[in-house]
Amino acid sequence: MDIHAALKASALFRDLDRRTRRSVVANAEWIELGGGQYLFRVGEASDALYLVASGRVRVVDPGGQNTPLLMGEIGAGDTVGEITLITSEPHSADAFALRDTTLIRISREVFEDLVVRHPTAMLRVTRMIVNRLRSATPVPQRESVRSARTYAVVPAHPGVDLRAFAHALSEQLGAAAATLRLDAERVNQAMGEGAASIDSGAGEGNRRLTGWLTQLEDRYRYLVYQGSTEPDAWTRRCLRQADRILLVAHDDQRPFVSRNLAWIGEQKLRAPQEMIVLHDDALHHSALRWRQVAGAAFHHRVHRRLPETDMGRLARMVSGRSVCLVLGGGGARGFAHVGLIRALQEKNIPIDAVGGTSMGAMVAAMLAMGDDAQQMLARLRETFVTGKFLNDYSLSRISLISAEKFSKQLRTLFGERQIEDLAMPFYCVSTNLTKGTPMVHDEGNLATWVGASMAVPGIAPPIAHRGDLLVDGGLLSAIPFDVMAQLGRGPVIVSDVSRQANLRVDMAEDAQTTSLLSLGASARHLNMFKILFHTATLTSERESRDIDARADLVLHMPVGGISMFDWDELDEIVFRAYHHADQKLDEWLAQRPDTFTARVTANRRAR
Repeated sequence: MDIHAALKASALFRDLDRRTRRSVVANAEWIELGGGQYLFRVGEASDALYLVASGRVRVVDPGGQNTPLLMGEIGAGDTVGEITLITSEPHSADAFALRDTTLIRISREVFEDLVVRHPTAMLRVTRMIVNRLRSATPVPQRESVRSARTYAVVPAHPGVDLRAFAHALSEQLGAAAATLRLDAERVNQAMGEGAASIDSGAGEGNRRLTGWLTQLEDRYRYLVYQGSTEPDAWTRRCLRQADRILLVAHDDQRPFVSRNLAWIGEQKLRAPQEMIVLHDDALHHSALRWRQVAGAAFHHRVHRRLPETDMGRLARMVSGRSVCLVLGGGGARGFAHVGLIRALQEKNIPIDAVGGTSMGAMVAAMLAMGDDAQQMLARLRETFVTGKFLNDYSLSRISLISAEKFSKQLRTLFGERQIEDLAMPFYCVSTNLTKGTPMVHDEGNLATWVGASMAVPGIAPPIAHRGDLLVDGGLLSAIPFDVMAQLGRGPVIVSDVSRQANLRVDMAEDAQTTSLLSLGASARHLNMFKILFHTATLTSERESRDIDARADLVLHMPVGGISMFDWDELDEIVFRAYHHADQKLDEWLAQRPDTFTARVTANRRAR
């Protein structure tokens, strides 16, 4: 693509008359940025606007915080820098190339001359500025994940069957939208022998190849760039063309810094990196170590046979189309989560990531390790109804029960599983009572952290961790929604069982304020357990409204009249919740047809 073609493709410049466009072309400047290079920084003088011809520019507000706020991503055909150009103010955000990007620089002088000759250009820019200012808020992480179009699939070490993996991923992405897999062989077939070996910055040959890849982006929703074991010219291009980098390793391979990983580390690429760990039926516990060695922000576990269930989940996770489940705390009321899971499974709605607090943490853990609704029901019945693992009363100065029987049962249920080795991404939340902060557990021993998330203060003893005391997560986060929202992987369904309307007593409005103990019969329905439990699972009205507004679907489960220790109501609670969820899910799906169906249509072009 040349400057003239790029201008004709842009909404801002396409309607210029031929003479005016030729004038802009003659004075515009072609710029090539490698992935990670800055276009401008906060505080720098603004003297031009930039039209993105290919690639992607990320705009962030550094804000003096550890984590900059993502303000937007600018793709081909859009402009960046126009606001500060008009206002003649320094840049108020950083802008850098997320991957290899080509831009057209139009200086202030050229733009002002354009406005004089073609006043409607100023009107278009003004409209663009107004639209940008209206949406000048941090971009949700989900939008960043969903906006990805190009994926680099690169082996973390020799011996990975990358072709099979890239093909399987392309097929799953192709179930949602047109997808093309590109390797060096295909590039050479299309562009001539040796084309894949052209290095970035290699003059006209590089520009021709980049232009062809840009055209493919216009034709396909997703491009999967398949690299090789070494950081050769094609693999380097794959990595620099990617909106998201997927590094593939075997679970039984000792993690080490391979040549590919070393090159990626040296380049400090800005595209998010995720680790794919291929495992067999044995467990080698290397996922977390691979992620740390690679410097990846996230990891996925996929069986080496590349089953459709695993690859489908991976494709949805990396493209922001996953179904994510958040389960709140609520003691026996948390049995309702099983009813929801049964309804989801019967409707073939895939659950791709799960998190929870307290009882929600326990149900989420069973789901993450592969249980279906019937298996969960059996485990819960054994733990809370027939086994009565919560009846080891201690009457100590710390808690009402010792929780030793319950902790042993959790180890029986979950074994020595580590969170990072689960089939599905999982987290649970406890409350750090020492620091007064919520604590997210997304790695480490599953039984330990589920136990910490369920340790209701006063009823079960706190968990001591590095000198701090950890208790029930519901104390600060009865519904741990924000953790899932920040992952940005797709629609979030919330199961809320925290509401309880009967923590009241009958009193006349003008009655004297008094101690609960003095009320007698009017307070007979309350006891120490209900009060302690309500304290540990309290969801404020403000928090509830916020979650209702931000989550894609919130199910307020029909658990009225169910208290903390109503274990014998297991079947009734699950029955109620299942029918409630069945109806609500149907209503939700009716508003978004085919959202979760793998559609293979005539325009599917994954190869």
